[in-house]
Amino acid sequence: MTTPPAPDPPLWPTRHPRYTGVNHLLPPQRRRGLHPAADIALAIGLLVIDVIAPLIAFVFGLDAAGYQMFDPAADNSSVSLTRPFTYVSVVGGIVLVSALLLFTARAFISSGVQVLAGLVLVLVAVIGMNDADRNSHPQPVPTSPSINPGALCRSGGDNSECGGS
Repeated sequence: MTTPPAPDPPLWPTRHPRYTGVNHLLPPQRRRGLHPAADIALAIGLLVIDVIAPLIAFVFGLDAAGYQMFDPAADNSSVSLTRPFTYVSVVGGIVLVSALLLFTARAFISSGVQVLAGLVLVLVAVIGMNDADRNSHPQPVPTSPSINPGALCRSGGDNSECGGS
């Protein structure tokens, strides 16, 4: 007795891989988020890094700007703080990008903490750059003796409202 040869498999699939029967569809595959405890632990760990990284960037920025930290006789009054705050703003941008990546990984608590930390870093950097620029370029004091602030008119009316008349 001989066994008949096995039939050849069809050249194409006989049914759709997600269709198991007439009325039975497979459930859609869902991406699960991070467990809340792991998400909180990740947020705390990243927050520690978010505190240390800007400090390191600020110190490297001071060094790049020419600030001499360990020389007590050095005159550091002319060193601008714009470059160190620029470094801090770059770190803040990296933190915001990491928040986007965490959001796509469905770590919602960590991404929210990263957004807040990144916004604080960028805000501190912008305020610091503005203050450093204002300190490096002070407003000149008027030197013209012809302008007497008491002689200016108060409301733009007649001469009786002018302080010097």
